[in-house]
Amino acid sequence: MPTDFTKFPFPGIGNPQAPSLTEAITWEPSDSGFIVVMIKTDDSDKFVGAVREFAKSLRSDAPSNGFIEVLAFRHLHREEMGGAMPFDQAICETMLKDADRHLEKDPDRFPALKAALKVAEGANPGADWILLLEYKDCEQAKIAVDAFTSKQSGFSFLTQNSTTQSVNLFKNTNRYAHVVRDPSVIHFFNLFPGPGDPEGLWPQWQAALPWFFEVGEFRSSLPLVALDAKQQYIVVNYAHLDSVKHFFLGAFYDPTYLETIKKCYSDHGFTLPLPFFCKIVPV
Repeated sequence: MPTDFTKFPFPGIGNPQAPSLTEAITWEPSDSGFIVVMIKTDDSDKFVGAVREFAKSLRSDAPSNGFIEVLAFRHLHREEMGGAMPFDQAICETMLKDADRHLEKDPDRFPALKAALKVAEGANPGADWILLLEYKDCEQAKIAVDAFTSKQSGFSFLTQNSTTQSVNLFKNTNRYAHVVRDPSVIHFFNLFPGPGDPEGLWPQWQAALPWFFEVGEFRSSLPLVALDAKQQYIVVNYAHLDSVKHFFLGAFYDPTYLETIKKCYSDHGFTLPLPFFCKIVPV
């Protein structure tokens, strides 16, 4: 499926001197190292205090540890599915009411329906929160991962207030436009579980990308590839979209969704990704 990137009102232009908009919105890989922390907690709403203390601790040591920034995301609530398009909310609600019927009629659509139902429940089997940390280079990010796994003091704000955590280390592979920080939009993570071959999954992810832009109406994409093939997640994509409506409509009714998932992932032995719809939280 070819993608015409020029049809989308991208909020950021990485290379404004490029000969075409498609090339202009594509940013080259950076030297940055990224850490994705997934967290489960007994009280998701109250956990924001621990996240803010954690962010404060990171920033205080930034001159010496290569830390650039931390972004925090909580799981999307059901009443927020319309995102920046509030009139989409009623459509999303109708789809969720029909989700059980769709699942019973067509079990092969389970991945999309599972994502829909988890949004309705306001919960996710993998995490209540996701933190995205960026460091100047991958080596500095690795040092931070080691500090986290050894439960050094700077990370105690999270470990003391959460039930489970997973920490994964990535490199930036490419990006398509800029992921906006607008609190009205829906932020999205697609997390591909390991074990597996990150470099082998990367081209398959690229092959599936057009569906998410053309049908799912994603507005950006920042794909990250694991530096350690043995870690819990081997490829993660971070993006934003105006609302979940187009994604769910496409996943429920567009036959190319299942064809794309099968051709790009299942046929190559990759485990289907864990979708995480969320809202950004200022920290």
